Amino acid sequence: MDELVITAASQVGEADLRAVRPGARHSRVDLLSRLALLAVEALGIDFQTMPGDRIGICLTASTGSLSTDTEYWKGRALAGGPSPTLFAYTLPSAAVGEIAIRQRLRGPNLCLVGDSSFLLAEAVDTIARGEADGCVCVAANLVSAEAAELIQTLPQTTACALFLKVGTVGLYELRDIDRDMEKLCARVCALKSAA
Repeated sequence: MDELVITAASQVGEADLRAVRPGARHSRVDLLSRLALLAVEALGIDFQTMPGDRIGICLTASTGSLSTDTEYWKGRALAGGPSPTLFAYTLPSAAVGEIAIRQRLRGPNLCLVGDSSFLLAEAVDTIARGEADGCVCVAANLVSAEAAELIQTLPQTTACALFLKVGTVGLYELRDIDRDMEKLCARVCALKSAA
């Protein structure tokens, strides 16, 4: 297989999320999906110039949809009960679907729950098997205040994304030792800023 290169990388956080004025469709999605969408949009790639059926999506959500689940659960005390709109987002894979719809990507997709240590390996494997020519990789870490209380940790709102493809021209050539998605995104973003 040819070399795999990262052509774009991004990092977003709570401040970035607050700065975005969501449109009608964007405002109805849950916070995890908004965060993942923002990270992908920050890549600055026009995916419409690529065959959408040859671009995969691999996403990892550190706590799954726990923050959305707790928000949905709080709705049981409201008149009318929990939000049926929010119910659709009580699966972490909903963020993958939102990215696919927004970017018109129809390639293979995968959603993992937990740390992102297997994310890049899965993306590489998807490309190596010939299922995709490139892969959008997203690591989302969302822990709302309510979810943080449940799992006894600190709230967190961060995401990073990168676009991995076969080629020789890119910002960074992926190495076998690259496993930590967050550190890799930080490294590639720093390289891009220095250039």
